[in-house]
Amino acid sequence: MYRNFHSDRVGRPDFVNATTRAQDAHVEEARLLVLRGRYEEALPLLDEALSFGRPRSAVLLNQLQHLLAPCSSRDYGNLVADPRYLPEILPVHAMAPARVEWRLGGDDHWFGMMSARGVTRKTAEAVLSAMRDGTHRYAPAGPWGRAVAEARESARWGAADAAWRVLRDALPLWEAPGPLLIAPIGLLADPVLGPLITPERGREILATPRAGETGPAPEPVPDLDPPGLAWLTEPAANGQPLDGYRCVWVEGIDPARLPALIGEEGAELSAPADLRMVSWRAPKPHEQEGVELWEDRAVVAVGRTAEAWAFAFDGYSQRHLTKLFLSLAPAASSSGRAVVVWREPRSSSPGDHPAAFHLSVAEHSEVLYAFTVRGTEIQRSGAIPEALDPARLFRPQDTELDNERRALEALHTELGLSLPRFALTQGRLRTFTTRSWTRAPREGEGFAYARIVRHRS
Repeated sequence: MYRNFHSDRVGRPDFVNATTRAQDAHVEEARLLVLRGRYEEALPLLDEALSFGRPRSAVLLNQLQHLLAPCSSRDYGNLVADPRYLPEILPVHAMAPARVEWRLGGDDHWFGMMSARGVTRKTAEAVLSAMRDGTHRYAPAGPWGRAVAEARESARWGAADAAWRVLRDALPLWEAPGPLLIAPIGLLADPVLGPLITPERGREILATPRAGETGPAPEPVPDLDPPGLAWLTEPAANGQPLDGYRCVWVEGIDPARLPALIGEEGAELSAPADLRMVSWRAPKPHEQEGVELWEDRAVVAVGRTAEAWAFAFDGYSQRHLTKLFLSLAPAASSSGRAVVVWREPRSSSPGDHPAAFHLSVAEHSEVLYAFTVRGTEIQRSGAIPEALDPARLFRPQDTELDNERRALEALHTELGLSLPRFALTQGRLRTFTTRSWTRAPREGEGFAYARIVRHRS
């Protein structure tokens, strides 16, 4: 009742007593503690001040809780309309409706809420549109802003850990645009950099002295990406490994060149996107004008490995390695070496087909060597290096998982291939649609296409 008594009288200029003065002093003390990296000491001070309804306590506490749980949603009230904070806070507010999480009243309801807080509809519509299409950019000023731009350049090609190290080193340079912002909350809304902020990294941000304050630096959190390719055999963040995957690597080129090398006609890189959602929403051949039913065009995520290979990765299309398979390695290798790997999981359909694994390596548009393993059957061509000999890598007495892991480790050791786990499973990368991974049926070959429609009587 005592706390409610004070909360009910917040905003009355004549209501000042020893309690309000003490709680307001705690809020200011907490703000300085957070900027010095001592956020854990600030939490109880803000919790208590909030229970008395003291101004500023909620917005400061929300920022701490948001960075401790970056995937959560937070309401920053009228702060969203303040010109000093709007560039950071409004995009954060737009994250939920941009993900179509907003239901009640749709976009108009959200626009109405923002308008009631002082944000013009034109401004709200522009921010929501940029959040939806992935073109929004968190772009603060000064040295911190330059570090953000550098980090984005790394992260947009999949180098999540390198990008985070740039941000980590520059955090002390962050300056608050006003006294009510105590952390770079706007990072969370950036489509490329936002996914990098895990709860562990959120704590590291809060534990880093910034905005001109001093204190001990926190212990850096470990990197998220393991080396090599063996992680493809391990459970992902959702507990499930990738059922199958295929990838093209091209040595030493700019990833932006990949659509021209292996893309469908007119292919261009998209805005940063979630590969799973893009793959699931991609139209099927029968839904596309001018696409033959036998074609297997894949939506791939594009990036660059730590060893300077450009890659185009597909891990969600669930397509099959058929006899019509056409390696994209020759097309990708017009200016240098290219590698294609395709792993198809064991089929649970009638016949129970064993898992398949394909490797092809090309240079200057010619295949140097290739092999395909399905169960105990091995097809091979060219002079395969001993380290990649499929008879050595795929042993009948071992499990499919052990054989796959051995092959992936050999590819990393022999060719220097790797893939960024975080970017491909939790981050956002640019995508494009490849040309077909299957060739046209030759004379004497055919295929059948069945469509089942259920009619209600």
